[in-house]
Amino acid sequence: MASPADLRNWIALLEREGELVRIDAAVDPDLEITEITDRVVKAGGPALLFTNPKGSDHPLLINQFGTERRMAMAFGEPSLDAVAAKLEDVLEMQPPQGLVEKVKGLKKLKSIADSLPKTVRSGPVHEVVLTGDDVDLGLLPIQRCWPGDPAPFITLPAVITHDPRTGTRNVGMYRMQVVDRNTTYMHWQIHKDGRADYLMQDGRMEVAVALGLDPVTAYSGSAPLPKHIDELMLAGFLKGSPVELVKGKTIEIEVPANAEIVLEGYVERDDLGLEGPFGDHTGYYTGQEPFPVFHVTALTMRRDAIYPSIVVGKPPAEDAWLGKATER
Repeated sequence: MASPADLRNWIALLEREGELVRIDAAVDPDLEITEITDRVVKAGGPALLFTNPKGSDHPLLINQFGTERRMAMAFGEPSLDAVAAKLEDVLEMQPPQGLVEKVKGLKKLKSIADSLPKTVRSGPVHEVVLTGDDVDLGLLPIQRCWPGDPAPFITLPAVITHDPRTGTRNVGMYRMQVVDRNTTYMHWQIHKDGRADYLMQDGRMEVAVALGLDPVTAYSGSAPLPKHIDELMLAGFLKGSPVELVKGKTIEIEVPANAEIVLEGYVERDDLGLEGPFGDHTGYYTGQEPFPVFHVTALTMRRDAIYPSIVVGKPPAEDAWLGKATER
């Protein structure tokens, strides 16, 4: 079974396999979706597609990774151990001895080379482009998950930055508290690669945030890779096809062409705000701390874009299965 090409292929696969339920009733992203999702996750239930979230025209997908079966389906493999074996086979490559080993080694190297991201001229993510005063994060059904959260949080992003010295790309999953229609905080903890890129930049640094990716690329943003390993290359290798990228509309960063939604923008050195509290995966609220302010210069989308989300909180929660995949 092949890994899904984009989020819509993934949703179709989940539906065919009886792993997704559509909820057409109007449900509020403010606390209500979390309350429903938390019970479903803890019961080992299906992925949920809220087609009519209050206050937004965009459906919300959640619990896509909430069981081991769905996590393995995301990779197109029968089990997470099979995914691990595929990656281990490359990581443990030894210098080839005989002819057979040399042929096998060349096939592995070709597979890695074929996994590198590929730039294309255009993509569905630019079907709708909002810039300037038209940017409004309120268009999206961003959840406020817990009563002590002061605002909605984007919880399943792929945040793309570059090392200002080497140009190396980093993709990470960092929560983002919404401040207003075109501003969020960026939760770059001190040990994260995104934070390192930020601290090495003297002035303004461009940032892109991709939302609604195929499940493997979405997962790769959470994988704790060494800094010199491109998460999009890992995604391409695990998918068996390269991630297609298109240049942003207001920034130089390339973004996934088949993403549902992309936020383009920038952060400035020493432009900080008090983020939090946040109901965290420990089951407790983390307190307020200063974090960089992310200014959104463009909101680009596919037509009828689907917004992805995840709830963290008292375990077990959906993020446990992202961690289980990494553990394997």
